[in-house]
This record gives sequence, structure tokens and C-alpha cells, in this order.
Amino acid sequence: MKTITAIFFDVGGVCLTNGWDHIARQRAAKQFDYDYEEADARHRGVVDAFERGELDLEEYIDRVIFFRDRSFSREEYAAFMKAQSQPNEGTLAVLADLAKQHGLLVATINNESFDLNLYRIKQFQLHRYFNAFFSSCFLRMRKPSSRIYESALKITQREPSECIFVDDRDDNIVTAGALGIQTLKFTGADALRTELEHRKVLPQTANTP
Repeated sequence: MKTITAIFFDVGGVCLTNGWDHIARQRAAKQFDYDYEEADARHRGVVDAFERGELDLEEYIDRVIFFRDRSFSREEYAAFMKAQSQPNEGTLAVLADLAKQHGLLVATINNESFDLNLYRIKQFQLHRYFNAFFSSCFLRMRKPSSRIYESALKITQREPSECIFVDDRDDNIVTAGALGIQTLKFTGADALRTELEHRKVLPQTANTP
């Protein structure tokens, strides 16, 4: 088995809850009492630019929500958006153990808007676990485009076969795998730890069969 020198993680749905998915947006529509379908159509029209860092949070909120008068403020809405993020404690515990592995590069490859990405990194102290953040808002490209994976490999000077990519979405896994990157479909923190032990990225725990 090829020695692993780098492991790349998705963030939303793996390390943390999704930053601003359809469930969070539906929750916002109910909380602030506006038409979800109308807002969702506007969201879909700008989400690519939003996650590639071409729209900041204020511009996004203006385009998707405040194209008409509202009974709530932009500040209230932005605070609600940020409050949807919660940690996956099991995955963070795995990341803490990975951070102890000498010589292993641990980084993200994630789709995230600029303001929410910075908020989540700071709020959950993700810099404690990751050496680098290959985020769509920084690189101006999004998964599942092969370009974002290729950029991460070039910047880190890694061969695809010595890397693992962890994600919860099949389309992202397929693209990474097509480049020769070893992939791991995230189904839960316990399964993640077991698989990383099997691939000898983490030392095997005493209670592992």
C-alpha cells in the first residue's frame, strides 16, 4: 500500500455541519417568514460566484434576500447564517490525532464562501488541525471541477497516489479518484477512524478488531 503523505478533507458535512445548505436556507425562510422558493431561485443564480469568492456575504444577502424591504435586518440574517454551523466532534477528534502524525500534511479541499469560511475556521479553531485551506473562495474554483484538486496537488507538491481525499459527496469523490487520488467516502467519524487505521494513516487503537 502506497505511503500516505497528505490527506485532504471536505469541511461541510464532514468536519462541521454544512455551512449554508438547503436545509439551513429553509430554516431561515421559516425563521424570518419569507418565500423560500423565491429566495432559493436567487441563491442558485449567485451561489457559484458566492463560493468562488466573487461575492462577499453582504452582497449575497442583498441579492438573495434584501432585493425588497424586510422586517428584519441584514445583521440579524448574517448572524443566523453563521449560527447554523456546528462541529462534528467525532471528526474533530480524528483530526486531532492526525495532527500528531509527524510528516503528514492535513488540509482542506472545500467549497465555501469567503466570509463563512473565515468564520468557521476561527470559530472552530480549524487551524489547529489543518496545515492549509484549499477553499473555493481562495482558489476561485469549486468542486467537483478537477482543477481544484490539481491545484492542491501542485501547491503541496504531492503525487495523487500518496494522497487521500475525504468527502461525503459522490461527485466530489469520483473526480478526485479519476485523478489517481485515493478516496474515502465519509459516512461517520467511527468509520473514518477505522478506515484511516486500516490504511495505516493512524495507529491502530487497542479496541479495534
